[in-house]
Amino acid sequence: MFSITNFFTQLVYKILTWFFTLEFGVFSLISGFPSSLPETPEDFTPVLRFAVCSDIHLQGEENLHSQHYRQMFDELYEYADAQDYSKLDAIITAGDMVNTGSDEEYEQFIGITSEGIREGTQFLCVLGNHEFIKYRDYDPKIGYEKYKKYVCEDVDRHLVINGFHFILTSYSDDARTFTSKKGWMKAELDKAVADRRDMPVFCIQHPQPFNTVYGSVNWGDFDIKTVYKNYPQVVDFSGHSHYSTTDPRSIWQGSFTSIGTGSTACLMSNLNLISGDEDVPGESATVWIVEADADGNVRLKLLDIPENRFFEKNEYYLTGLSKVTKRTHTWGVLKKQDTAPVFPEGSKVSTEKNEDGTVNLLFPDAECYWGAEDYKVTVSRGLKNIYEKTYFSNYVRTVKNGMSINIGSLEPGEYSVKIVPVSPYAKTGKALTGTVEIV
Repeated sequence: MFSITNFFTQLVYKILTWFFTLEFGVFSLISGFPSSLPETPEDFTPVLRFAVCSDIHLQGEENLHSQHYRQMFDELYEYADAQDYSKLDAIITAGDMVNTGSDEEYEQFIGITSEGIREGTQFLCVLGNHEFIKYRDYDPKIGYEKYKKYVCEDVDRHLVINGFHFILTSYSDDARTFTSKKGWMKAELDKAVADRRDMPVFCIQHPQPFNTVYGSVNWGDFDIKTVYKNYPQVVDFSGHSHYSTTDPRSIWQGSFTSIGTGSTACLMSNLNLISGDEDVPGESATVWIVEADADGNVRLKLLDIPENRFFEKNEYYLTGLSKVTKRTHTWGVLKKQDTAPVFPEGSKVSTEKNEDGTVNLLFPDAECYWGAEDYKVTVSRGLKNIYEKTYFSNYVRTVKNGMSINIGSLEPGEYSVKIVPVSPYAKTGKALTGTVEIV
């Protein structure tokens, strides 16, 4: 039951993973290649707390997107209220609050935000590409006008919250580039660094700096990276790709620190780095909670909005953020934690038939340090492969109840099944094999 397709896609995936390991390896070497990730100390005492989300994509009607966004406010304040430092100083959206930029969508966005946010919490956001969609082809400047009408007169902002600098940059008024913003970004970063050289500077814009976090090769922006690479103090948050925040590749440390914010609407991924972007099936939505102490150490906690639970493996404690030599979450260090996925002992594959005659393949979740990213499924009859496809895993969820994938209609008879689990860094686990009878 050998699959040529699965073999070559997996081979390319491994080659690309090693390419990135070599490219980003210099920062691991500079930092001394720590063998493990630092844990948040018990005496960590925040003096700042903010949340970052992106890609809400409100459509002017009640649906899962609006439901997630409403839930987010309640869950963020529930967490903050339970802490010794109980403030939520800011909620920040890294663009694509609305889906096209229409008045109806903005009215819904402002309505939900006004209902959910409390006094004492600053609300900040930048324009993403979707704020311009309705107008981009004939007059993208209208996107600015709508944003200023409903959200804020300033499309770019530099402010200080509890002594920490925040720099928020929107697209240029062409709705596509940041070329005209580079001078402003550099000037504001110079001011922030001059004020507090040894402290992190939090930056927010919609697209990801190119070739940093997961999704930034497909969806990244070159201009942003050319600015940030000269400022090791930058801790950047970006959206656009929707790529899963639960994936360890969504945090990157090199000449600066970059963090992907995924989406509160639906997370996305790119199987094997080459198979194309796809929404992860089922309900998924996340938001980062960011906390900083008086010394500039930062803790990131990732909240699963549908379940109101934290992803334990995606809590990151960042120190020495103003120094390239102190990087603790480089590609090499994160990859070093990775292990090959393993199915639970005694795992079996089974099927169930749907009312329309199609067949669901059922099997348990494989586990590893970061969680299996995908499964390569091959169904064969005799020597012929009948079905082969790669599927996303449940690693976007805190609650996992096994995999159920629809493999279409099959003629009655006995079939062999092979399921290969793969980790985020292309480590392949032992295949789950079995036979199923279709009646």
